Amino acid sequence: AAEQAADAEAAAGAAATVGGDDGCCADVAAGAVGQDMQMPYGDLEPFGREDTAQELTQASIHESDAMVDQLERAEVAEEKRAVFRALTRLRGAAITSFDGVARAHTGNVDEFARKYKWRQAHPLRHLANEESDVSRWAFPNDSKSL
Repeated sequence: AAEQAADAEAAAGAAATVGGDDGCCADVAAGAVGQDMQMPYGDLEPFGREDTAQELTQASIHESDAMVDQLERAEVAEEKRAVFRALTRLRGAAITSFDGVARAHTGNVDEFARKYKWRQAHPLRHLANEESDVSRWAFPNDSKSL
């Protein structure tokens, strides 16, 4: 009780210094740092042992770490799924685009083949046509000119 009285006097002196003569800040000084605040259950005996509390704390830390790790694994799995889906769509779009280009190119080749005939632009000399005059090549001595 003597200590509490001394603390109260010190707090009142601090309040007078802080608040001046009017005492407007006395409430602030009464809760100032350094005062020994009495806890309401200070007379109760401690519950459990310290090593049990330490074990429970460590178990809680381990479980919290495991939950965070599981969340990270879930995020990674979701990112992989999203990337795979995006790449699958991109692959589908690329294949579709390639198929369209291939179809257009094939159409262009077919159209060119219909319009341009190589044999019309480049006449062939058939051997049968050149050798149709049998008297000329089969009997060279009888022919006038070879």
